[in-house]
Amino acid sequence: MIATVTALAGCIRHSEEWQTILNVENYIEDKPDSALTVLGSIDTEQLSWPEERAKHAVLLSMALDKNYVDKTDFDVLQPAIDWYENHGSPTDRLRTSYYQGRIYLHCRDNENAMKCFVKALNSGEKSDDILTKARALFQQGEIYNDLYNWDKAIEARLQAAEYFKKADRQNSYLNCMLSVSHYCYLKGDKANSEFYANVCEENLADTNISNKNNYYFIRIINLPDTVSRDTMTNLINEYIASIPDEKINWLAIAKAYLKIGDIEHAVEYIKKKDISGYPDLKAQYYATKSLIYRETEMYKEALDAYMSYVAISDSLDMVIFRQDTKFVEERYQLKLEAAEEHFHKNLAKIIIIVIIVFSSGIIMLNRNRLKISRMEKQMADSEAERYRMQYLQMEEERDNLNALIEKKENIDHKVMAAISSRLELLNKFFTAHITDNYEIDRKASKELAELLSDKDKFMELTRFAFAGSKPAFISYLEKCGLTEQEINYCCLYAIGLKGKEVGAYIKMRSHYNISSAIREKLGIGEHDTNLGIYIRKLVNGQKE
Repeated sequence: MIATVTALAGCIRHSEEWQTILNVENYIEDKPDSALTVLGSIDTEQLSWPEERAKHAVLLSMALDKNYVDKTDFDVLQPAIDWYENHGSPTDRLRTSYYQGRIYLHCRDNENAMKCFVKALNSGEKSDDILTKARALFQQGEIYNDLYNWDKAIEARLQAAEYFKKADRQNSYLNCMLSVSHYCYLKGDKANSEFYANVCEENLADTNISNKNNYYFIRIINLPDTVSRDTMTNLINEYIASIPDEKINWLAIAKAYLKIGDIEHAVEYIKKKDISGYPDLKAQYYATKSLIYRETEMYKEALDAYMSYVAISDSLDMVIFRQDTKFVEERYQLKLEAAEEHFHKNLAKIIIIVIIVFSSGIIMLNRNRLKISRMEKQMADSEAERYRMQYLQMEEERDNLNALIEKKENIDHKVMAAISSRLELLNKFFTAHITDNYEIDRKASKELAELLSDKDKFMELTRFAFAGSKPAFISYLEKCGLTEQEINYCCLYAIGLKGKEVGAYIKMRSHYNISSAIREKLGIGEHDTNLGIYIRKLVNGQKE
């Protein structure tokens, strides 16, 4: 058993390379070359679990990207794409989608790249990897820039700038802010272009050459058409002095000299680099070249440059027209909104159904309550009527008993004792009823309960009471040949009990036989009349 458990524990243990892979995360940002070396040396065949292969894949993709190895296939990243689709942390999913998007960018597939960046930011929303979030937003801004969607480009770059600032990546932060300044210029918003350029100016001394180059470029293009020759010349000279020749944007300087009418310098600087020097500014290059050559009356060269500009401009417009990229983010967001709307619609339906069911239940409950209330009222009314009749009967019995005691004529002492006892109990109930005194009622009920518990005694006392109050009734029963036990039985009917109630009280198996014997002695057939009704008529002197 122990050996089996040990074997199983060995099966679920990570490979020896697992800790090495995890350690790479600690230095991959600062030492991507070392990370690439370490990750490249790991034999992926030795990795035990999909989780290990996925983590290795995403870190290796990061290291390759940071070392400017532009992958155009998913061979390296695929294990991470497969595993982190349904597993892993928000950071794992964020990084995997981001580097998947980077591969699409290298393939010049901006649409799928944008899908990946949007997915990265959504699936990695709870991740604390703010650098990868910043980079995803930065790349979104670049794609929107290619589509001339300046507003979206500005929005993405400003969000990226905030993340870079939190991560204390000063150069990346300034790069974002300078690009925002440039996008504002391209959309004709020179005021904000100046504003964002000024934000960067105070940190210019500590930034890299690329940011300084972009800063001077923005300053030059932002100068108004009415700028003086001296102002423009001084700014150009400061630019050239601050930046190495190979980094300078000579196209911007040529345009600046064209703006102030210095055609000689404009021609000089447009010739500094040919079209290969401006891979991302081909349209601007030919447009500027056409304008400069027109001013020198080199019309053929000007026309050739213009035709090249038109061809490039048309092809760029066609690419933008064909690509669906500008709608990817909106479409993705619409899917999320549609899913949320679907959820809320379903929730609304459920709530409505619950309300209907609940309301129906309330209505049914109220109907049942009303029905029960009516039945209870009917029962209460019936019970009240029953109690009222019993009360009247008790009053009549009390009055008769009192009259007998007052006369004291030929009454046996046992009958007198029974009458007195019965009268005393009746008076207690009347007192309790009149005064609404619970204590008296409780004592009277207790005495009655004790009396009722002794069936023979109660029935005998009841017979004595009727012998005194209704002597004719008892006399008639005796003449018909009823025994004392049978007369006692009849007295239970006389006080208002029904056949079932009499049977339940005396609890005698011979109940039916006694009833039959009484019927026979009284001359009543089985189906002639109800025995209880017949007895009560006898009590009231109504014998048929």
